Amino acid sequence: MKKYLTIALLFLVTLAATASDKVRVGIAWVPNAAAYDRVILSIERAGGEAVILPQLRPAGFEYDNGVIGAKYVDEFGVLRQQYADVVKRDTYHGINADELLSGVQAVVFLGGGDISSTLFAVPQPWHGIADDSPADATRDVSEYLTMAYCLDHDIPVLGLCRGMQMLAVVSGAPLIQDLDTYFHDMGRPYHYLHRMQRDANGKRYYTPHDVLVTDTTSWLYAISGGDIIRDVPSWHHQVVGDVTNTPLRVTGVTPTDGVDIIEAIERTDKRFALGVQFHPEEAILKHVTGQPDAARFMPIDEAVKYFTALIGHAQYGRQFIPGHAYTRSDTTVYPKTADECYAFFAVLGKAEQGTLEGATAELSLLLNLFERRHPDAVDVSIQEVAKWATECGWFAHASRRWEGTALPEYVAVAKNVLAGNRVLPPNIVEHDCREDLAYIETNGVRYSPYENDKYVSGVTVCYQAPVHEHNGRKFGFRKPSHWVFYSFPAHRSDPFGFLCGEDCPHENVTSEADIVR
Repeated sequence: MKKYLTIALLFLVTLAATASDKVRVGIAWVPNAAAYDRVILSIERAGGEAVILPQLRPAGFEYDNGVIGAKYVDEFGVLRQQYADVVKRDTYHGINADELLSGVQAVVFLGGGDISSTLFAVPQPWHGIADDSPADATRDVSEYLTMAYCLDHDIPVLGLCRGMQMLAVVSGAPLIQDLDTYFHDMGRPYHYLHRMQRDANGKRYYTPHDVLVTDTTSWLYAISGGDIIRDVPSWHHQVVGDVTNTPLRVTGVTPTDGVDIIEAIERTDKRFALGVQFHPEEAILKHVTGQPDAARFMPIDEAVKYFTALIGHAQYGRQFIPGHAYTRSDTTVYPKTADECYAFFAVLGKAEQGTLEGATAELSLLLNLFERRHPDAVDVSIQEVAKWATECGWFAHASRRWEGTALPEYVAVAKNVLAGNRVLPPNIVEHDCREDLAYIETNGVRYSPYENDKYVSGVTVCYQAPVHEHNGRKFGFRKPSHWVFYSFPAHRSDPFGFLCGEDCPHENVTSEADIVR
C-alpha cells in the first residue's frame, strides 16, 4: 500500500512528499545555469527532486575549460561532419556514463538553440540564417550522448521543445530547420504562429496556440485528457519533419497555414519517452510568479501533468510483456491461445466502456491492477492476465466475454495496450460508476458525481457510497472508501483515479444519507 500511497502523493501536486519518497529527476546539462530554474520549479511542483546532470563528453574529444575544441566546429558553430559521425557511431560508449548518470530515475531535456544539422541521421547543410545559428555544439554533443544513454537504458525522458527535437534526432528523424523558409519554399505564407517576431527592441516572446492530440492511445492523450491542448507556450522555428522508418509516432500536431506541424512525438518501445514542441515549464513559471501574461497560457494544473506523468512512469512503469511465461506457484495452465485472449480483452474493453478511448483506458487500468495485486510479477503471459481478469473484482463477470464477437478495431486496441502502451499512469487503480459514488468534493465543496465540470485532476476526492438501490439495482460498497480523481477515459464516461493514503484527511462515507443524486 505504501508504494501506491507514494505515487498518489506525487499526483497531488500541492502536497509535499518526503525526501526519501521523491523520484530523482535529472536535468540534461546546459551551459546556461539560469535555464534550469523553471524546470527545477516544475519538477518540485510535481513532487520530484531535481538533479542537474553533468556534461557528457565523447571519448577522445578535446575540451578547453568545458568547451569543445575549436577544431571540432566550423565557422558557424556547427559540429563538423567527421566528428558528428563519431558521436553518432560511438555515442556514450567509452566514457563513464553509468557513473555520471547514476541515481537518476528520469531525465528532462530543455529547450534552447538549434541542433547541429550534422547530427541528423541524414545530415543537412546548416540553414544559413545568422540570426538563428546553432547555440552550442558543446551542448549538442552532451545532450546527444545523454539522450542515447537514456533510450538505451529505458530511463523515462521528457523532451521540451529542443528536447523533443533531440529525441527525434537520436531516434533517426530529420528536422525542418526553419519554418519561415519551409513555408516560403512551398509558396505558402507563414504567420509566425509558433514564435513571435522580434519587437521594436529586438526581443521575442512566447506565443500561445492550441495542439490537436492525434492518438487517443498515447501518453499525450492520457496527460491532456482530451483532443485539444489549449494555449501552450510556444517559441521555436525548427520542428520535427517526419518520423517515417523510425521508432517514433506522432501524437500531436498544430494546423499552421494549411500544414500540420508536429507538436508531440513518443517512443512506444520505451517505458516513457515523450517529446513536446512547447513549454509547459514556462506556463508553470508564469503562473507561480504571477507574470502579467500568465492568463494567456495553459493552466498550471494542466502544465504540471507533464512532469507528474514522467515521475509516475519513472517510479512505477513496469510493462506487461506478452508471450513471456510468468511462473507463480499458484499459476495453472490456461487453455487459451494468444489470439483468443486478445479477442477476450477486446470484447471486455468494448463492453465496459463502449468507445475505443474508453476501452484503451479500461485495459490500461486492468494491467495497473494486475501489477498492484502481483508485485512479484516481471514477465507475464497474456494467458495469465486473462485468467486473472476473470477472477478479479469487478472484472470477475468478464468470464462471459469469451463468447462475444471481437471487433477488429477493439482487437487492435487490446494488442496495443497489452504490449505496454498504456494511457494511464501505473498508479491509477480506481474506477467507479457514477451510481457507486455518494458525492465528489472539490476544494472542500460537495457536488453530485454527475457534474463533470466539477472534477479537477489531482484535486477532486471521490467518495464511494454505501450499498443502496438506484433505478431498481443495487450499487455501492459494504465498506465505502474514497480516492482522488485523475481523468475521464472518454466523453461522458466514468471517472478514473488513484487511492488516498492512510493519512488522508478526508472521511469515508458511512451513511446512505450522504448519497447525492
